[in-house]
Amino acid sequence: MRELEQATPIKQGTWLYSGSVPCEVRIVRHHTLYGTGDVSDPPEIAEDRTVECFYILYHTPTGEPAWVGGGAALSLQEAVTVAEAALGSGLRWNDA
Repeated sequence: MRELEQATPIKQGTWLYSGSVPCEVRIVRHHTLYGTGDVSDPPEIAEDRTVECFYILYHTPTGEPAWVGGGAALSLQEAVTVAEAALGSGLRWNDA
């Protein structure tokens, strides 16, 4: 997770936890789509893949842990959609 936390964000925003506590959200580009490592999953899910991908990270209201993983996607648009679905209407992206 540390490698993802240190990556330069390509999209950033804020979501309101419980409608009132602002928490940072970011999407970072990475070169490895991490697999589950579970041998019962199909290989394309279980194994790491070298491919351009995008990870969603966000802070919690308490700040611990520093960043929480919010999922991964194979395109920036898909990552935006995943983040918006997970964090709801309290998510606002910073202007580019």
